[in-house]
Amino acid sequence: MNTVPVETRRTHFRRLGLLLTTATLVTSCGAPPPAKPLPLANLDLTPSPSVSRTSACPKSGAVITTGEIDAAMGLRALNIVLTNCGTRAYRVNGYPTIRVLDSDGKPLDVKVSRGSSSIALIDDFDATPKPATLKPGEKTVAGLVWRNTVLDSPVAPVNGSYLEITPAPGERSQIVPQHIDLGTTGKLGVTAWK
Repeated sequence: MNTVPVETRRTHFRRLGLLLTTATLVTSCGAPPPAKPLPLANLDLTPSPSVSRTSACPKSGAVITTGEIDAAMGLRALNIVLTNCGTRAYRVNGYPTIRVLDSDGKPLDVKVSRGSSSIALIDDFDATPKPATLKPGEKTVAGLVWRNTVLDSPVAPVNGSYLEITPAPGERSQIVPQHIDLGTTGKLGVTAWK
């Protein structure tokens, strides 16, 4: 026989319902929508899978992936990882070239600047580029930073679905699925390869 008073059971059910509702809201609110695959006919894509011994390696010998977005109070940060997946040394120096693309693979009107000074003051984000040589399997990282600020403006919020990343001038770009929510700022800051 159940000895728990009816009022106590009701209180437990209310708390459980509140807990489940809160958990649902927390897990669904900040999650970006998944990027849709780009139509291959529209773009010349280089695969950017997680790097492993069995994954395809572009002719350049370098593959680009992205990390998780670190979001706090409207400020977003993201690592771009370049891995030498080839058999020879790969040299990096300077900044990657970044373009934000919409869900159809079209470039969005986004101003990409070197460093973070136009967005936020972040230690080491404005460091001078230094050349580095990556041995096979070694990695280097560049950072992106932006604000998801939406102002009362005639400009619609910008939401990108992909990043087109060119590791160095003259090299082939790689397209990586990545949700970028720039709000109405239209600005993105990038570091040099580190």
